[in-house]
Amino acid sequence: MFQLVCDPSGVVVESTLKELVPAVIKWGHKLDHVLRVLLSHILSSAERCPPLSGVEGSVESHLRVLGERERWNVDVLLRMLLEMLPSVHQKAIEMSPFSSDPETTGTIFSTPFLELYAGGHVQLPAFEWLHVDCIPDLIELACLLPPKEDTLRNRITRFLLAVSEHYGDSYLTHILLPIFLIAIGEDALLTYFPSESHSKIEGLMPRTAVAKRLATMCILPLLLAGVLGAPSKHEQLVEYLRKLLVEGVGNQSTKCNAEIIDAVRFLCTCEVHHGMIFNILWEMVVSSNIDMKINAANLLKVIVPYIDAKVASTHILPALVTLGSDQNLSVKYASIVSFGAVAQHFKNDMIVDKIRVQMDAFLEDGSHEATIAVVHALVVAVPHTTDRLKDYILNIFPGGIVLFPF
Repeated sequence: MFQLVCDPSGVVVESTLKELVPAVIKWGHKLDHVLRVLLSHILSSAERCPPLSGVEGSVESHLRVLGERERWNVDVLLRMLLEMLPSVHQKAIEMSPFSSDPETTGTIFSTPFLELYAGGHVQLPAFEWLHVDCIPDLIELACLLPPKEDTLRNRITRFLLAVSEHYGDSYLTHILLPIFLIAIGEDALLTYFPSESHSKIEGLMPRTAVAKRLATMCILPLLLAGVLGAPSKHEQLVEYLRKLLVEGVGNQSTKCNAEIIDAVRFLCTCEVHHGMIFNILWEMVVSSNIDMKINAANLLKVIVPYIDAKVASTHILPALVTLGSDQNLSVKYASIVSFGAVAQHFKNDMIVDKIRVQMDAFLEDGSHEATIAVVHALVVAVPHTTDRLKDYILNIFPGGIVLFPF
C-alpha cells in the first residue's frame, strides 16, 4: 500500500488515498499499525537525505536537502496522514466513555473531559496517539526542513488546522498550544496532560543555542500558521505577533530577527492573515525605534510575493515611502532594498511610476551609499520589470547598458 501511495504517478496516488487506504483500514482493522508505519515512513524519507551542511554542530547540519523523489514521498505521506485524521478522530470518539451520551455530541473533547484525562480517569490510546506520538514526530520532521520547503510546511499546517477543527477549541488551547510553546522554548502549563506524558512533552524543549535557532526557524512558522492561525485564536495570534515584532525588538540577535521575519513570511502564505499583519507592520513603520523600522522594511520585502498589485499600492508602497523618508540612513537603505523587491514582482504602470519617483528622491540625496543601494535594488528587478523602468535606469545611469546587460 505504501508503495502505491508514493508512486510517481499522481493518478495512482489519488486512487490509493481515496480507495485503497480507507478499504485497508475498514476491512483489516489495522488503523493503529498503518499510523505507526506511516509516521515512520514520513520521518525516514527526510532523514535519509544528506545534510544541508557538513559542518558538524551547525544549524544547517540538522537540515536536510530533499531530492525530488524524497520531497514527493513526504508530501503524499503527509496527505495520507491528513486523509486518515477523521478515522483517528472517530476511533477516539468511539472509545470515549461519553460517546453514547447525545448531550456530548460534538463536544466530547471538552475541558471537563481533558480534566478527567489528565487525572488518569480516562484511558484512550487512540486519543493520546495524536499528541504523544504524531505531533512530536511532525515537529521532528519540521526541524529537518530548510526554510525553502514551504510546500511541505504547508502540508503540516493544514494537518494542524484540521486537528483543531476536528478536536475542538479545548484541545487546541490545552493540548496543542502547550506542545508548540514548549517546542519553541517557551514555558507552558501541562495541566491537562497525564503526569506520565510530561517527560516526553518537556523533552521537546530546545536546550542548546543551535536547538533554539532550529526551533525559531522550523517550529515557530507552524505555531503561527497551524496553531495560532486557527480562527478561534485570532486575538491570541495578534498578541503573539506583537510580542515578537514590537515588544521583543532589541532582545533578539540579528540571526533570530531574520528567522522570526521568515516565520511571519510563512504566515503570509495564508491570505486571511494579511490585514492583521499589515496593521502590526504599520505600527512598526511609525515607531521611533530604529531596529523596529528596519525589521518592518525587511518584512515588507519578503511578503511581496504573496500579495497582489492592489495590496502593494495601498499598503506596501505607502509604508516604504514613509520608511524611505526617515532620517536614519539604515532605515532609508533598508527601504530601498524593499522597493527593489516590489519592482521585481509587479509590472503595473502605477506601481512602477511610484517607484521611479521614490528612486529619484533617493538619488537626489546625493550620497554614494544611496546611489549604490538604488543600483543594487534595481539590478535585482531588471530581468523581471517593465520597459519603462528599464528605460528609466538607462536614463539615470550613464553607461547603464554596461551596468545592466538586458
